[in-house]
This record gives sequence, structure tokens and C-alpha cells, in this order.
Amino acid sequence: MIILIKKLLFLTFVCFFCIPLWAFSSSSFLISQSAFKNYDYSSTLFDFSMEEIVFSNTDLLNKVIAAIITEDLNLANKIANEILLNDNENQEAYIVKLTYLVLNKNYNKIEHLNSKFENKNGLIDFIFFNNSELKDKTSISKTLIDIVVSSFSNTDQKSLNYNFLLFYTSLAKIIDKNNDKAILIKGELFQNVEKIKIARDIFKMIKPNSSYYIDAQISLAANYSNYSPYEEAEKNIKNIVKNNNNYYYLKKILADFYRVNKKYALAIAIYDELIMQNKDDLWNIFYMKGICFERLGDWDRAEKNFLTSLDIKPDSANVLNYLAYGWVEREIRLDQSLEMLKTAYEANPESFYIIDSLAWAYFKKNKLNEAANLMEKVIDIAPGEAISLDHLGDIYYAMNRKREAIHFWQQALELAEPEDEIEEKIQNKLNKINAG
Repeated sequence: MIILIKKLLFLTFVCFFCIPLWAFSSSSFLISQSAFKNYDYSSTLFDFSMEEIVFSNTDLLNKVIAAIITEDLNLANKIANEILLNDNENQEAYIVKLTYLVLNKNYNKIEHLNSKFENKNGLIDFIFFNNSELKDKTSISKTLIDIVVSSFSNTDQKSLNYNFLLFYTSLAKIIDKNNDKAILIKGELFQNVEKIKIARDIFKMIKPNSSYYIDAQISLAANYSNYSPYEEAEKNIKNIVKNNNNYYYLKKILADFYRVNKKYALAIAIYDELIMQNKDDLWNIFYMKGICFERLGDWDRAEKNFLTSLDIKPDSANVLNYLAYGWVEREIRLDQSLEMLKTAYEANPESFYIIDSLAWAYFKKNKLNEAANLMEKVIDIAPGEAISLDHLGDIYYAMNRKREAIHFWQQALELAEPEDEIEEKIQNKLNKINAG
């Protein structure tokens, strides 16, 4: 029964990382988002030493969280004590205080606080105690990270409160400096809020003898791939690959980096090396290689790689979509393409890319009502997608809804990016209508 209660408490705590933040016991736990909107925790602490300023408990809570995230436990404990003078049941303050006492081995004070909260605060008991017995530092740290990790699998990512996630992750790191999982997650959290340099420095803290070292190197390589200028990123990713014995998933990041940056020949060369290693994601490597050939204008080789990918994994919605759309654009194998796209749509009914392809296949089969209904759904999901707006214009024009067709072509022209490669085609259609 005790285990069941603790499991229920654990799942309940996950909700506290959501926005709006749920109060633990009073409204004082609602955090001011403005104080943390830039996740600049050093600046949050800047004015704390100014004695003439009187802070509200909300301001102090912001500062105690910031102090923990910057890993200044002494300052955090000082702020926590100040909070507890006015709010003797402030949960975050007590968690900070208990962390401070655990690290300073002040067990008498811990026992006093535990008795004060016994049968009263489930989260504190869950983190620090097991049947009223104080856990060791490793176990406390692991529990804190378990709570953070669970929040990702049980909460919409857009609703996560990164201030509290970073607070609990940093506590785990402070209480057990050897918890490399906490270090890795802290780096990932900072990367998620686009504090790129901070994330990068944290990933570098994990040493080669750690079981989390390769994970950190993968995150570091992805960091450079996504956020650094091309030459800097290429240099750093290649060094990471070299320093880690050409580890498969690091090489894959380099290949994907080249593909995203339209260096298709370089990407293909690495994908070929990865294929030789015959890993579980072989279907995906053939798919990525096929995309590169398609972008290079070599449809025959692209098609061959897509078909090989489907031989390995026949139910891949993205591969079905990419290959079938390629056939539809070339007006070949239309019946087969339509069936493939129906299968892809059933597997992933929310993908506007797949819905667009299916609508386009219906258009090419002259099933205009089906095409229009689906393409209108695409525009509802992704109203700024220029290619889909262009497609909807074509469908309406074929249905003799010319005024609507012109409207959507004009919208597509305004929103088109150079890589869409549709501006000249749309302009030609508009010019033809105007000439008529």
C-alpha cells in the first residue's frame, strides 16, 4: 500500500512542472514568468544584495530557484531561510534547506524538519526519505532526476516549466556531483530554452570515463549542427567524430548536417559508410540517401534508395509519402501512389505533408472534390505553407473556382521561400490569367 501511494504521489508531482504552475499548498508557489522569461539566472540574482530593496516572497522564490540553477547552494540556503521567515511551509525553500543540511551532515536538524512535515508534505518525503529514514545522497539525487525525466513523458512539451525542471535537475547535480545523468539533462534543458553556450559548456563537463559521455558528445555535436555557422559547426562535429573513433551516431549527425546544408554529395558519402555498418536504422539511412539524390535531380537513384528503404521497413509513412509524391509529380504509377499515400495517411493522419501529397494524388487522378477537401485541411493545419497554397490554387482552378485560385496563388507567391522553387511557376500562371 505504501509503494502504491508513493507511485501515485510521483505521478502527481509531474503536474507541477506544467504551466500554469499548480500551487503545492498556497498561491505563493505561482512563479512570475517575467522574471525568468530569458532564463538569465545570474541577472535574476543581481539585486539580492541590495539591502534597501524589500522583496516579495514570489521574488525571493525566483531568486532561490536562480541560486540553485547557478549552483550557489550557500546563497540559495540564505534566501530559503528568508522565505521561511514569512512562509514556514514554502516547499521549495524547505527542499533547498534539506539539501543544504544533507550536504553538511546536520542530521539532527533534518530529523526535526522531517517530523514537522511527517504525513503533511508528500513531495519532501518522496525525495528525501524512505519510511521516515533519510536516503543517501545518491538516492536523493536519482529521485530528483526521476521526477524530471517523468515530466517529459507525461506532459505536453509546450507546457513544461523549465525554471522548475532546471531547479530540480540542479539540486540533483548539487547533492551528487557524480550524477552525470543530471549534468546531461541540465545541458539538454538549457539547449531547449536556446541557451546554447551554457548547454555546450555543460555537455563538456562529462568525462570520457562516464557512461553518459557518448550521449553528451551526441548532444554537443547536435548543438553545433543546429546553432553554429557552417564552417565552425563542420570543424567541431568532425573533431568530435574523430575523437570518438568514428562512432556511428556521431557520423550520422555529420551526414545529416551536410544534408540539411545542401552538401548532398558529402552526405551521400557518409551515408554509404553508415550503410556498411548495417545498424537497426538502415531503412532511415537509405531514406536520407534517397532524399539527397532527389535533391541532386537524380530521380532514378533516389527511387532505388526509397524502394530499398521500404523493403526493410514497409510501413514507414515518411518514405511512402516521399516516394509516392515523387511518382505523382512525374505522373507515373498514380494508382500505386494513391494507395501508398492512403496507407501513410492512416499511419500519420496529422502530417500536413502527407495530407498534401494525398490531396495532390487525388488531383492528378481528377478526383477534385476529394483533393479540395484534403488540401483545405492542410491549409487549416499549416496556413503559411506556400506549396500547399499553390496546390490549392491549382485544384480550385481545375474546379472553375478561378477567383479563389488567384487568391491562393497570390498568397503562395507572397509566402514562398527560395527553396520552394515555385515563384516563377506561380507568376507564369497569374500572368496567363491576366493576359486572358
